[in-house]
Formats: sequence, structure tokens, C-alpha cells
Amino acid sequence: MLNGEHGESVPRTVAHPLTYSIYLRVPELLELQIPLKVPGVHDEMLFIIVQQVQELWFKQILHEMHDAIGLISRNELLEAVRLITRINRIMEILGDEVDLLATMPPQQFQHFRHVLETASGFESHQFRELEMASGLSDPTFLKLIEKHMDVDAMRARWPQTLHDAFLEHLRWIDADPAAAVVRIYNDPQRYAAMYTLTEALSEYEVLFSQWRFHHIKVVERTLGDRALGTAGTGGAGYLGRTLGYRFFPELWEARNRLAAGAASHA
Repeated sequence: MLNGEHGESVPRTVAHPLTYSIYLRVPELLELQIPLKVPGVHDEMLFIIVQQVQELWFKQILHEMHDAIGLISRNELLEAVRLITRINRIMEILGDEVDLLATMPPQQFQHFRHVLETASGFESHQFRELEMASGLSDPTFLKLIEKHMDVDAMRARWPQTLHDAFLEHLRWIDADPAAAVVRIYNDPQRYAAMYTLTEALSEYEVLFSQWRFHHIKVVERTLGDRALGTAGTGGAGYLGRTLGYRFFPELWEARNRLAAGAASHA
């Protein structure tokens, strides 16, 4: 038997051998898109599918990140980079998928927005877990999400974050994490594996910020820049502030120091 999520077996009998549809549970999957607006609004289906697909990708990223953290902790850096590179390609896809919602005219969303009541993407447990697993510890972020989810339980699932695992290796190079990154960039041959990991994590940070930016612009295009979010947040204004979040602040401080050092020798 093939095991599904939570140990459930994929339904299969001798009379009905395994098929593509059974393995992927396609009938069940296609039953999950249920627009609520009556009479129907054409673009509500697009809205539901894009959000559901994003949740599936969040699940995959969390799956990859769990193993990547373990690999970094065991000093298997190149294999960790392979998984982080896969995460980065998924982040690119996520940004493109958000842009699909930009094809929805603003009046279309307004026709069904009220059926969402207070439901909001802000409540996505997987997305918030992804931020925390990456290493986000901003006090404002934690204060906001604890109203909607069990932060302690989330922390328990990620006793070590991606940022924590990275810091462990930086401390072998220098007690100051930013100084360690500067040394890596100044001598990439000596620190070849760490250089490759550092670049992969830098790309991840940038792609995550790009996803946020795409999301903000879609919200502005659909709702304008002053409407409140359905969960009571500041809408596009709140989302704009999230662009300042950093998972790996030492990566950017190192770049500041490298730039300052180059300027002083110019």
C-alpha cells in the first residue's frame, strides 16, 4: 500500500489497480474549489485556485526546509544548497502565480469579497510558519500572528530555524556573524561550501521579498492603497511594512561593510 498524509492509505483494491487519478487523489482535489458567491462571480474560482496552489507550495517549501536545516546542522552543506535552490525556484513560481490575480479586474473581487467575511491570507498558518522557520523574529510580526495562531506550538515544530543553522556555521569563522560573511566573500575559495550556501540564502531572502512585493502590488491593484484588509490589518500599508523584514540580517550588514571598505580604499 502507498501511504498518504497522516498514515492514510491511498484507496486501492485488486479490482481497481493504482491509477494516476487515485495516486494523486484528483477527484478529491477537484472537489475543493467551492465558490461561495451566489449568483456566481467568474473570477472567484481563480481566486480560490491561486490561493490553494500557493498553500500547496508552502507545504513543499516547509518540507524542503526541514531537511535543509538538518543537512546544514550535519555540515552537509552542498546537499542543503540543492534543497534551498529548489526552494528558490518554488519562490519564483509563487511570485508568478500571485501575478495571475492581477488579471482580475477590481470590480470582480468586490462582487465576492464580502463572502470572505473576516477570512484573510494573513491567517495562513503555513505562510506564518514559513516566516518563523526561516528565522523571522521581528517583535511586531510575533505580536500580530499570536492573535491568530499558537506561536509556542509553531516554535516547538521548529526548535532550530534556517537562520539558526546558518549562524552555527558562521560562528566557526568569526564570533561576529556579519564579519564571518565578509570573510567568506573575501576568500570564497577557502570557504567554498559556505560561499555557495551564503549565496543561496541571499537569493532566498531576495525572492521572498519579491513575493511580498508582488503580493502588495496585486492588493493595491485590486483594492487600492487605503482599503483595510479583511482581517482588519492595514491592507497594502501593512504589507508594505513587511518588505523590511529580514531572515538573515548579517547578509545585508556584510554587504554594507564590504561597500564601506571598498569606498574607503577608492
